[in-house]
Amino acid sequence: MRMNKLGAELSVNVIIIAIIALVVLVVLFAVFTGRMAIWNQGVNALQKQCPDGRIVDKMSDCSGLATPITYKDSSGNIVTKYCCTK
Repeated sequence: MRMNKLGAELSVNVIIIAIIALVVLVVLFAVFTGRMAIWNQGVNALQKQCPDGRIVDKMSDCSGLATPITYKDSSGNIVTKYCCTK
């Protein structure tokens, strides 16, 4: 009996494509979780500097006292937010 070589090659091709797709997904996961960790560090730092208030982008968004908080974001840009307290 002759074995169908096309069927055997197809399953090998599917396995190779699945392995490549898995590697791509692992790399994407590593990239995005690293970025999320950097973003999370920035949020935690802001919360430590403004534990009893809320953080806004503009001073005019505060109804009470607004304290400026300046920090560097993940791209190295200097950003100013405001801590609103009553």
